[in-house]
Amino acid sequence: MSSIELILTEAEFLTQQCPKPSNSVLEQAIDGSLTGIVTYIKLTNGEYQTLSRFEEDVWVFPASKGTKASKASGLKLNFATISDVQMKRMAKWVTWNKMKESLAINSLKSTLSDLKNYFHWVLSTDTAAGHGLTAFTSNAYVKFVNTLTTNRKGEIKPLTQATKFLKFFSLEELYRHCKAFDFVKEHPWSESSANKLAGLVGEAFREARTKSKTPIIPDEVLRPLCQFTKSYLDREDKILASAKQQESLLLRDSCIFWLLLTTGMRIHEVLAIKRDAYRSETRDDTTFYYIETVSEKTHTGLSEWIAPEIATKAIDILGRLSTPLQEQLERDLVKAQTSSDHAEVHRLEEISCHICLSKSPKKGNQINLLSGDAITESRLPNLCKQIGSDWNLSTHQFRRTFANYAVHSELGDLRALKDHFKHWSITMTALYAFNDDLDAELFEELLREKYLVEEEIKQDWFELDTPITGGELAQKIMQVREDGELIKAFGSHIAMVKAFTSSIPIRSVGIGWCTNDDECKCGKPDSCESGIVDKRHAPYWTGMLVQQMKLMRLGVSDIGEAGIENVRKGMERCEMVLTALGFDVEAMKREINEREQIEVVNV
Repeated sequence: MSSIELILTEAEFLTQQCPKPSNSVLEQAIDGSLTGIVTYIKLTNGEYQTLSRFEEDVWVFPASKGTKASKASGLKLNFATISDVQMKRMAKWVTWNKMKESLAINSLKSTLSDLKNYFHWVLSTDTAAGHGLTAFTSNAYVKFVNTLTTNRKGEIKPLTQATKFLKFFSLEELYRHCKAFDFVKEHPWSESSANKLAGLVGEAFREARTKSKTPIIPDEVLRPLCQFTKSYLDREDKILASAKQQESLLLRDSCIFWLLLTTGMRIHEVLAIKRDAYRSETRDDTTFYYIETVSEKTHTGLSEWIAPEIATKAIDILGRLSTPLQEQLERDLVKAQTSSDHAEVHRLEEISCHICLSKSPKKGNQINLLSGDAITESRLPNLCKQIGSDWNLSTHQFRRTFANYAVHSELGDLRALKDHFKHWSITMTALYAFNDDLDAELFEELLREKYLVEEEIKQDWFELDTPITGGELAQKIMQVREDGELIKAFGSHIAMVKAFTSSIPIRSVGIGWCTNDDECKCGKPDSCESGIVDKRHAPYWTGMLVQQMKLMRLGVSDIGEAGIENVRKGMERCEMVLTALGFDVEAMKREINEREQIEVVNV
């Protein structure tokens, strides 16, 4: 009888469950006599169904241990490909101990993969195979890893520092858990660490922790994607009534697009959303929506995400699309319960009432959750094809794009999607910081993105070819950035910039930046001692110039002498700022006049 067929009472289960680590258990792991249940399902009647045992070469995990984006193959750990008996025992022992540390299935798979790669190298290297884990053989492995490359989108590149770290860290884990095995002789590098050997120290370590390598979806891709997908949400009734397969798929993909874009969720969190899983509350005449789902990345349990109204509309549409699939799921659930197929009952109960259901023709039209891999590898790229773009769109790009837009909202540059991001600002992170039900990692992502955006803005100020204007601080920056001796003193231009900008606060006042520690409300960044204006604000000053020119045409009879004087001062102010930013103001004024004359003729 295979373990997956074995149903146990609670008493039987407790006697057969793999015990907690002890010396005697370790000895059994070393000699291969250790047995016991490692994965299981607890049934509603209090009994247990065994899924896998320690002595088996394949450990199967229940659906509840994976994320909603996990495929069936992603819920298995396969030790059978490790040919050496002792190495297989060590791999199981390390994995089992890390299971007791509550590592997620994906982390366990990563650990096992790195161990397998190391063991494969050992078996292919005569010296290492004969000596086992020593400082000497570990040094040889480091040199080997440093020669490895990877193919990223057709381009051959060396392994990243993070990838190297994980490979080296697996040796440290092997030493930590398997010191009693004959293979393990000594610490792989007693006077170093996986971080140091991978180069993740100092500035590199800081950047790895703070700077995301995930690209932000560029505006020229995001705008047409938003227009295309929004058009599907606007035609939901017509598309659902037509029941055309292709149109329905694009409607579904469009809904997922908007959930990813406007919430900052990961794909498995979107897939975990259930029907009607949102609420609303109103503060200061602004309505906030909260979507409830499950985050497996940070912890198992319900969490909430703040969202705009369009995200709730996407949930409602996905609920309507999944209704026929939910009805079939309920019929399949009854069949599974009748036939006592406990594993199938558990699987179906785990996905029941979710809005991202799908049907698998290759598995007899079995009802499943949508695959996270399929969305990233197929469905999202297909959206790009629909708009004629070759951008390699993937789910992980949305989280950083979301954070970037939230930060730009606070910094006065909404760029696009103003209607849907109008309530977002970095001050909203207070809701994340003080609410345990909200995604703490997204809060950290927002702060990290805020740091990166502010750093980029400040570094621009110190570039010689970047025109800026403003008060005393702006003048000081222009003096400093031309001081060659000062740059030499700091060692590099970048070091000098970081030294000067690290303590400068920054917030937007719409037409410029305010660097005052207190909340200055003068609204004159072009003349205030703490104010700076750069080219990011040129459109606002251009718009004000146009307004002043229109007011000037009204004349004394309309706005009076005082009004004319105020307009003249306003024009002079706009002209001064735009000139300082490198614009030919007289040419701009001629262009504005010509454009308005054309508009008058057309009217």
